[in-house]
Amino acid sequence: MSTHTQRNVVLSSHTDWWTINWGAVFASLVFIYALSWLIFTLSAAIGFSIVEVPEIKHIDTKSETLTVSIALYGWYILTAWVVYLLGGILAGKLSGNIDQRAATLHGVVVWSITIVIAVVLASMGVNSLLSSAAGAIKTTATAGTNITKAVSSGKEGAISQLPSSLQPLIASIKQGIKKGASQDEKKLEKAAEQIDPQALGLIATALIRGDEQEAKEIMASNTDLDEKEIDELVGSVKTKAEKIGKDIQRKADEARGYAAGILWLMFLSYIVALIAIIFGARYGAKKLASSVQQA
Repeated sequence: MSTHTQRNVVLSSHTDWWTINWGAVFASLVFIYALSWLIFTLSAAIGFSIVEVPEIKHIDTKSETLTVSIALYGWYILTAWVVYLLGGILAGKLSGNIDQRAATLHGVVVWSITIVIAVVLASMGVNSLLSSAAGAIKTTATAGTNITKAVSSGKEGAISQLPSSLQPLIASIKQGIKKGASQDEKKLEKAAEQIDPQALGLIATALIRGDEQEAKEIMASNTDLDEKEIDELVGSVKTKAEKIGKDIQRKADEARGYAAGILWLMFLSYIVALIAIIFGARYGAKKLASSVQQA
């Protein structure tokens, strides 16, 4: 009797291939996330077990990073294939429909819901991969705006809000004002005390951008230094400003490359997951049809 009932259910659902069995979808989702977590813990355990920490002097940063990146990308994509393939098989077998179109629909629905859940988790800071991508993108996008915000925030505490990489340059500017070329020590001390943190930040920012004229104008309007003293001060800190500017640009490029790598990894893994879950769901429906025919 039970076999006859099962056969009737399958045949009746064959014509309505667009009907979704939400129980099958939910079961597949639970399985996919449970298996993903299991593989994650396994990967972490293996990683901590086999990774050796070399001596600092023997570390080749570029080659180590490249090797880790290739291994990480390959493992992540392989994991996506296996997890979604098995999840698709489960969804296809539990769908109660032997139609291949119905199996494909169930696979696509499960795949879509996993993406929605991942986005929601990332917005709450739970999904590490999406959160890392978002953080890297944010770092790249705000690399130049943080300085502007800091120097426009007012006099009190403005220097402390500036990036730490700017502090040596600001200290050199202030020290240069104190030393100066003038013999009037009181004048130099007054100039060093007179210039406020906001102006120092603007001077440092202008020098990093390579705009010496703007830096000189800010110095002239905020201190009692003459043109010769300002020229000598700008010349003394120019090299340091260029070095800091290149360092900031390098870090921004690294953040942009890191963000691009993560986003490409996510895109490829989701495409692989879509193919895997469709293939798995269709295979699951095929196995369901075989079991019904044998019954």
